[in-house]
Amino acid sequence: MRTTTTQIPLVSLAALSILAALLLAAAPAAAQEQAASSRPDTAPATAEATDSDAEATAAARRERFRRLRYGNLAELELNGKQLRISYPDLLADSDDYRAFESLAAGDVAAWNSGRAIKLLTHASLSFDGIIVPYGNASPDYPGVYSLWTRRTADGWSLVFNGEADIWGSQRNATADAAEVPLEHSSADEPAEKLTIEFLEVEPGAVLRIAWGDHQFLAAFEAAP
Repeated sequence: MRTTTTQIPLVSLAALSILAALLLAAAPAAAQEQAASSRPDTAPATAEATDSDAEATAAARRERFRRLRYGNLAELELNGKQLRISYPDLLADSDDYRAFESLAAGDVAAWNSGRAIKLLTHASLSFDGIIVPYGNASPDYPGVYSLWTRRTADGWSLVFNGEADIWGSQRNATADAAEVPLEHSSADEPAEKLTIEFLEVEPGAVLRIAWGDHQFLAAFEAAP
């Protein structure tokens, strides 16, 4: 029996060398493609963005601390001088508010559920000629007062008391420093809780106090 032998052509060493070189050249390009596909679509945060986030976080932390320390705040810059009133959360649906509504003439509003309203002012204030002086606690320190509303025989007034850091039921009448009339009206919309704000009106401002159905206004300016 005759046996047929098929000869397989041999690949030359030169051809193998060329093939290997081509494969090695293609490998880096494929690796680069794979690395590119694994990169995130968004660019990494820059130092500027990180600083901005840190600043926003710090500002939010300072605001939380300020509210914990002072409660609600009303603030104003008057002729370059700072004024700040801090006041507690006093709901209109409360025993404190019902006691406020039942005040008799001559009585001053008080409450058991919060600190007294506190004014800190870097300027002496004039309420139609009635002066609330700067530096009542110390010549080198801003004016500090607690504020109290009084029902009078023909309306309402605002009492400035020299003892500022006290509870809302601890007014000492002997420390009263000044008293100014308040313009009273019914609020257009009832205030669910005590609200105090400054309204800027040239040449000074207006202090606005709202609580339940009541609104009180007192215009003032910086004293000379």
